Amino acid sequence: MSGNIRAHETDPGRAYRSLTQSSYETWSDGPFGRQGEEEDRSISYYDKGPVVGLLLDIAIRKASANKQSLDEVMRFLYYNYYKKLKRGFTDAEFQEACEKAAGESLNEVFEYVYTAKEIHYDKYLHPAGLKLLRTMEDGKPNFQLARIGNMDSLQQEMLASLFR
Repeated sequence: MSGNIRAHETDPGRAYRSLTQSSYETWSDGPFGRQGEEEDRSISYYDKGPVVGLLLDIAIRKASANKQSLDEVMRFLYYNYYKKLKRGFTDAEFQEACEKAAGESLNEVFEYVYTAKEIHYDKYLHPAGLKLLRTMEDGKPNFQLARIGNMDSLQQEMLASLFR
């Protein structure tokens, strides 16, 4: 995950292209974004996607006191849309399922999907007992997920359940 964050945060295209735009334009840009441009305005959904997925999972877990997660949302979507309705689901249906699991609006997290807004990592990582360390190594920015000190019991539970 630290590698995904590093790749996304050092990609100049992150200021221009949303995750959804990157996904929709993959056939014209390629899965790793347009290469060789004078100014890089594309991103890789392979980097930003897992990062936003982690933040969304933590947001659902935080709102539900770790009773629900992105795993439950994905199971719900599979059984209710694919198995039962014999179809996929829309972006709106996905967000609705996430918000139902969380029991609250997740519009702020979904802004990271639909816009090029800078990600506020610590706000979303902290409830799971994590923080993002930003350092320089050999003149290049480095990003590393780390545990926070003095976690409460819910943070410990969420952290354990995230990475099992």
